[in-house]
Amino acid sequence: MAAGKKHTGASAPTHYECSLYGLVAKAHEPQLRTRLEALCGDTKAAHHELHHEISCVPCVETPPGPQRKEDHMLRLRIELDPKDPTNMDKATNTICFLGHPEPRSDRGASVRPTTYAQVFSGNAPQFLSLLGYKFNSEFVRKGYWFMYRGIYKIIVSQVYKLREQGNIQTVQPVDAEGNWVMHVVADAMSQEQVPRVCEQLDELKRLFEDYVELVIVDHAFLENKVQYS
Repeated sequence: MAAGKKHTGASAPTHYECSLYGLVAKAHEPQLRTRLEALCGDTKAAHHELHHEISCVPCVETPPGPQRKEDHMLRLRIELDPKDPTNMDKATNTICFLGHPEPRSDRGASVRPTTYAQVFSGNAPQFLSLLGYKFNSEFVRKGYWFMYRGIYKIIVSQVYKLREQGNIQTVQPVDAEGNWVMHVVADAMSQEQVPRVCEQLDELKRLFEDYVELVIVDHAFLENKVQYS
């Protein structure tokens, strides 16, 4: 049985994820990386990442009606060692709950509540099964990230699909043209901090406008809604 990270209080803390997204053309990625190195330190400031993310939905479907809105998707984020990706002893497992995004359009970024719980021992997929969840979909994200001013995490990555469920050695690019996704994210510790964080993100995107257009994703695409077949 898996064990989750302990938190003080009655529940895990909820943060507010403020973010912007952009599509980086393959030809622009080297220039973007050079820009990031200049802003965030040097070539050693980059952190390589390899994530296998699995979305899970409730095993028991809530009958149609108002209560179905309470059904939510959970994500299991498996952070792998890029140099030894099949060694699960080196993997970090985190259960992620990404809440419904704010529908308002006057923010400078997408905003949604998030809760994370690290699974520090045991079998994480089995733990989710015991919670009443089952496999829904999966993808792999591979790339690198920088921290800017110690607040903003800037992730540049490519997304892969798996030809064989659960086997990361069978990945193939989702985008055949080799484009990259840029995700800039900052956590607000409370609702009161959200406006200022969003303002700063809106200012930050101007630093990269020569390489990528960072935008607010429509809240409809970020909703945590279970699509039952």
